[in-house]
Amino acid sequence: MKQSIKVLVALITGLFLFNACGDLEEELYSSINSEEWYSTENECVLAMGSAYGGLRYRGTSLWGLLGLESVTTDESIIPVHTNGGYLDNDGLWRDLHKHNFKRFHQSVIDSWEFCFSTLANCNQIIYQVEKSPAQFDGKAGMIAELKALRAFVVYKAIDLWGNIPINLDFEDTSLPTQYSRSEAFEIVEEELLAAYPLMEPTPSSDYYGRCIRPVAFAILAKMYLNSEKWTGTARYADAIAMCDSIISKGYYQLESNHANNFIIDNEGSPETIFTIPYDRVIGDFGFQMHMYTLHHALLPKYDLTGTWCWNGLSMTEAMYDSYDDSDSRKAAWLIGPQFDLNGEPIMGYEGGQLTFTKTITDLDQSPEGEGVRCFKWEMNTGLNGWETMDNDFAIFRYADILLMKAEAIMRNNGSTVSSDATVLNLVNQIRERAFGDDSQNYTSITLDELLAERGRELAFEEVRRQDLIRFGKWGDAWKFKPESEPYKELFPIPDNALNANTNLQQNDGY
Repeated sequence: MKQSIKVLVALITGLFLFNACGDLEEELYSSINSEEWYSTENECVLAMGSAYGGLRYRGTSLWGLLGLESVTTDESIIPVHTNGGYLDNDGLWRDLHKHNFKRFHQSVIDSWEFCFSTLANCNQIIYQVEKSPAQFDGKAGMIAELKALRAFVVYKAIDLWGNIPINLDFEDTSLPTQYSRSEAFEIVEEELLAAYPLMEPTPSSDYYGRCIRPVAFAILAKMYLNSEKWTGTARYADAIAMCDSIISKGYYQLESNHANNFIIDNEGSPETIFTIPYDRVIGDFGFQMHMYTLHHALLPKYDLTGTWCWNGLSMTEAMYDSYDDSDSRKAAWLIGPQFDLNGEPIMGYEGGQLTFTKTITDLDQSPEGEGVRCFKWEMNTGLNGWETMDNDFAIFRYADILLMKAEAIMRNNGSTVSSDATVLNLVNQIRERAFGDDSQNYTSITLDELLAERGRELAFEEVRRQDLIRFGKWGDAWKFKPESEPYKELFPIPDNALNANTNLQQNDGY
């Protein structure tokens, strides 16, 4: 099922990856020679690969969205381990966790570059497809698909920086204007509402990993759910409608087992709405959770060669403790004494058996085994060097849609506690899968408990930051982090971007 998007990405990923690490000044073109326009449908389809390529590169990277949307929250942490740990980067991860955000932080720079290079890429390809002499039935739908992908990265930028530059006209070579968050919201909303009727309506293997109509609905649902926070105008009824646009069609359903969403060959999951396809054959970079989280002593257990695992990314103690022992989702996290494939103890570097503990005693100097490690995505064996894992990474999952609708109903009703049958049914579908029966079903639920359930279900899936802000918890103190100021709900605009575009003004506080 991955094959169609594999081909698109494989043809351009190598070039994209080596070009994506440059500065943030984009070379803009006012015209392209007509001979460079795509002359066939196949050329137009292949051209879309460069637009999607950025998702693989920074979509799940610590030096990208994973760093900004997970390490900054109460779900994950990267302590400096005294042995077997090689993930400090001059205090970057500690700064992110403590909300000491800087304009020069690499995760801030690379996430900005991801959003706006993808936007520029989409602009160019849309222009070239529109100008292409090729005429085929799916041309309008292809352009709409690219506009939806462009809208997705602009939505991400609105979330992360608020007031952002937007230019959707490839022929306009002037410096992009910076729009307020509310103005940018309206631009993305208008773009998606115009695009979705032309987009492919149903999921299929040909459109796996691509923007189809339910993806547009999911982006709009996210925007409407956050609208009150972002624009001051509540749009919860609209969020419900967008969730229903996905639910009512019956295209998606919950996996029978939560873990099936994260197995190596997870492209067949009926729960996945929009995903980043990964395959080690395509390229060296991508989804490298094994490198981020595993201790180097575990390499023989997973037959990893030429890889120096960094023994860093961990789940926080508070998040781990939020799981009930009978919750099947708790098995996604690696804790306790470690053994090799023959059942023999794996020895650490500090003497004795390597044992992972939930408690982290010191963010700046932590013993090698402290921290629960991420095993949510089934680990590959036999990876070489910096190869990506083969698991696809779901950007939007059906479980998230169900929980979003439940929240939107509560907020639309002005409820902080709900016994509404629809709300309970939506959330209890998630609970029954997690516990195997209805013994742990809610009979009423608070917004705080709904946030906790979202945390347990969607941990490390790059939604926690947005959730904490929407629920008013982002500024709270947690272990190793003091209370943070409201302006830190937005990240600083990187210096390179400010220097490249004199229209930009830095976000307040930075």
